[in-house]
Amino acid sequence: MREQMKLFCTCLCRQDELYAVIAKRYGFSFHTLITLYAIDQDEGSTQSTLAKTWLIPKQTLNTVVKELEFKGYIKFEIGKNNKEKLIYFTKEGKEFAKKSLDDVYTLEDRAIENIGKQRFVEMVEANKEFTEAFAKEVYHDK
Repeated sequence: MREQMKLFCTCLCRQDELYAVIAKRYGFSFHTLITLYAIDQDEGSTQSTLAKTWLIPKQTLNTVVKELEFKGYIKFEIGKNNKEKLIYFTKEGKEFAKKSLDDVYTLEDRAIENIGKQRFVEMVEANKEFTEAFAKEVYHDK
């Protein structure tokens, strides 16, 4: 099982590397690409929610968000209370994100087609189960 865990962990690292390669093609960092991806998937979320859901360090996310806001790509809207700021793309931001994200989504879709949709779904479900079991073990020791 150690060899399988090594393969599993190296695959996860390699996937991050592949997203970094795509980001570089568009002239920005891995974290900028992941932030655009996260906003596209969970538009209307807070920075805190995005950081927690997508495991982006809060300070890193805040830096990227400030840059995207400065460039006019995102805007904030007040949520349930005055403290809660929800992130949305501006029209320009949607166009900016679309260029790189369309590429990402196309590459992901083609990779899924290559391994088969059912196999991909099974992989995701197994990965979710493993992650939950691992989390229980990690936090059980605290």
